[in-house]
Amino acid sequence: MYAYLHLTMLAIYTMNMFMAKRFGRIRQLHTIISQETIKPSSPTPLHLKTHNLSLLDQFAPRFLMPKVFFYKHYNNGNTSILKKSLSNCLTQYYPFAGRFPPSSTSYVDCNDEGIAFIEAANDSRIEDFVTNRNQDETLDQLLPNNKVGPDSLIKVQVNYFAGGGAAIAVAISHKIADGYAAASFINHWAIVTRGLSPTNPNFISSTNVETLKIPEVMNKGTYKGNFIARRFIFSNSKLRELKERVLTMGAMPSNPTRVELLTCLLFKCVARASAMKSGDFKPALLAHCVNMRKKIIKNSPEAATGNVMTLLATKIASSSEIMLHEVVAELQKEKLKLDGLRNEQEVAQHHLNTLTMLGDEESESFISSSLCRFPFYGVDFGWGNPVKVVTRYPDVDDNGVIFLDAPNGDGIEALVHLQKEEMPIFEKDEELLAYIEDW
Repeated sequence: MYAYLHLTMLAIYTMNMFMAKRFGRIRQLHTIISQETIKPSSPTPLHLKTHNLSLLDQFAPRFLMPKVFFYKHYNNGNTSILKKSLSNCLTQYYPFAGRFPPSSTSYVDCNDEGIAFIEAANDSRIEDFVTNRNQDETLDQLLPNNKVGPDSLIKVQVNYFAGGGAAIAVAISHKIADGYAAASFINHWAIVTRGLSPTNPNFISSTNVETLKIPEVMNKGTYKGNFIARRFIFSNSKLRELKERVLTMGAMPSNPTRVELLTCLLFKCVARASAMKSGDFKPALLAHCVNMRKKIIKNSPEAATGNVMTLLATKIASSSEIMLHEVVAELQKEKLKLDGLRNEQEVAQHHLNTLTMLGDEESESFISSSLCRFPFYGVDFGWGNPVKVVTRYPDVDDNGVIFLDAPNGDGIEALVHLQKEEMPIFEKDEELLAYIEDW
C-alpha cells in the first residue's frame, strides 16, 4: 500500500507538470487517493456507551471546526502509523468516535462507528498555501468533504504536496469540543504517534439527558454566502504600541491583554465600516469567548474535554464614534463578572443570556474567539512543529474574528470574517492600518 500510494502521487505530479507545460496551468488538481473509517482500537465498555452532553455542549453549534497543520519536513512516512495511533487515541476519546442519534443532540451514542480518514494529493507546493492570506476554495481543497462520512463527529484529511511537505486537516464538531479541547485531542494524537504517553481526557457531561431550548440565534438557517474572510498579522511591537495608546486614554479596571486590545480595535473598525456602508450607525454588540476551565474545574482543568467556555458581551448603543479605551474598559468590567460564576450551571445560564442578546436583530454583532496560546503550534507527529496552522471561519452569517498565534511566534494572526461589501472599507481603515504588519 505504501509503495502504491507514492507511485500514485508521482503519476499525478508528472501528469500535472506535462499538462502545465503544454497547455498552461488552469487550476490546481486535488486528487483523493483513499478514504476509510478509523475506529477505536478497543471497544467502548457498556457503561460508557452514552455520553450526555454538558449544558454548554448543547448550546454549541453542530458544525465542524477545521484546523490545518502544515509540515515542510514531512518525511513521506507510512500513514499506517498515523492511523494506528489515531485508533489508539479513540479508545480514550471514545465519544469522538460515536454519533448523534437522529432524534436528539443532547447525548452522543458511543457506538465506535469511527471517524473519516482521507488521503489526498495536491499538485501545488506547500508554499502556495502557507503564504495565502485569503480563506477561499484553495484552502477548502485541504479539508474533508462534507459528503465523506457525513455523520462523523471528526474528519481527518492528510494532504501531500508536489515537491514535498504535507498538511493534516482535522475537523471536529463544535458540539463535542471547543478550541482548547480540539488542541488537546490533536496533541494527544501527535504524542501517541511519537510513541509517548499523553494525559488522558476528562469528559465534562451532564448527570442526565436534558434537552434545552436553544436560542433562535443558534438556528439561523441556510448560510447565504455574502461573507468573506481575510487574515491580518499584528506583531508584538505593534500590539505594545496599541496598549500604550489605550492606557494613555484613561484608566482600566485591569491590565488589558493583547487579545482584549485587538478585539476592541477590530470591533471599532468593523462598526465604522458597517456605518459607512449603510450610511447610518446601528447599535453594535461585541461578544468575546472566554475559556472557563481554571475558574470552574477543580481538578486537572487542562484535561477538561468538551465546551468549557462562555461569551461575555458589551453593547455600544448610541455613538458612531466609538472610543477605544471605553470599549476595552467595558469588556473588562464584563470579564470581572465571570469571577462570580462557580459551576457549569451558572456559566451555562450566563452563556444563555449572552446568546439571547446576540439574537437582537436591531444590533450589529461582532463575535471574537481566541485560540492564542493553545498548543496548536506544538502538534508534532515526528516531523517537527508545523510551519503554519490555519483555521477556517465557519459558514455563518456573522461578523467576527478568530485569533491564532502568528506563525513566526511574533504577535497574533486575525482571521476576520465580514460582509463582502464591508471588507474593502475595513481594509482601508487608517486606524487599523497603523497596527497591521505588512507581510
